[in-house]
Amino acid sequence: MNLKDRLYNIFSIRWIQHLSFWSVFLLLELSRFIDMDIERISRELIFEGTQLFFIVCLVYFNLRILIPKYWNKGKYSKYISSIILMEIITISTLSVIIYSFPETEFKRFASFSLGKVMMMITFKTNIFVLSSSLFHFVKEWIKLKDENLRYTENAQKQLTAELSLLKAQVNPHFLFNTLNNIYSMSLYNSNKTPEMILKLSQLLSYMLYECKDEEVNLEKEIQFIKNYIDLESVRVEDIAEINLNIKGEDPGHKVPPLLFIPLIENAFKHGISTEQTTSKININLVISDNKIDLEIDTPIDLSVEGNKNKGLGGLGIKNVKKRLDLLFPGHHTFDISRDNGIYTTKLSLLLS
Repeated sequence: MNLKDRLYNIFSIRWIQHLSFWSVFLLLELSRFIDMDIERISRELIFEGTQLFFIVCLVYFNLRILIPKYWNKGKYSKYISSIILMEIITISTLSVIIYSFPETEFKRFASFSLGKVMMMITFKTNIFVLSSSLFHFVKEWIKLKDENLRYTENAQKQLTAELSLLKAQVNPHFLFNTLNNIYSMSLYNSNKTPEMILKLSQLLSYMLYECKDEEVNLEKEIQFIKNYIDLESVRVEDIAEINLNIKGEDPGHKVPPLLFIPLIENAFKHGISTEQTTSKININLVISDNKIDLEIDTPIDLSVEGNKNKGLGGLGIKNVKKRLDLLFPGHHTFDISRDNGIYTTKLSLLLS
């Protein structure tokens, strides 16, 4: 470490604060030495230095040992008993020394009474111990507040970045499946291909211009769902019956964009059973003043090997779970169950 660094450490802000604190005490004490002779001044300086030494030792023993060891760990009774014991030892020792000291201004003011000397030493000692403790706690509180603020800002930045990544993952996943469907129909020269392309352009318009915001109107999200169902219905109209039921009126809710679509997409992907002539997919959306409930029922394709866990995973479902945990911590329920040949997906959101 070079000289410059050493000087910086010596005269750092922390030490300047401490020196300033004790300088106030010294200036107040030295101000009364103006009209004294040299002999009295030297005696008073030794006297004040003795007081200051004991008080400084007690103050820093409290700040550096007692507070970190007991107060910061919640051992308040041990802290109080320890500081009282240390004050008794310090005040008793200092009072005896001061009382046996040659005559000083302090002793003259105390009328040479040991009891009055102890009382005044107790008052002065507590003033310094309490004020230094108060400054310490205020400083620690400000420091903790700053750390919490920085932590909150960093957490918010991390949350925003993670949500942006998760939302970005929805688009290519959704587009891949939809374009694959259109490609499959184009191979058979289906006359419904243009209609599907038109529906897809409407969906893309929503995704490009509306989904940039953190929240969108529930009404627009519902319209997006309807367009998506219309698009998928063209593809599966001969093998599936799609029922969309919406109950309740929207009071103006705002929701994260593309939050529901992976669940509905999952229903189309895994809800078409080859064991049935026509598969039935029921999508029920219930809207209330402070809650949104989505329930999706799809049949189970028993002909697919390993179907027991089918539909319960995948990128889309994992994406939804992650976004729910980030955006609605403790204010949502999400469950996928399998019973009597039916997959049931339930999502409930509590809105502020």
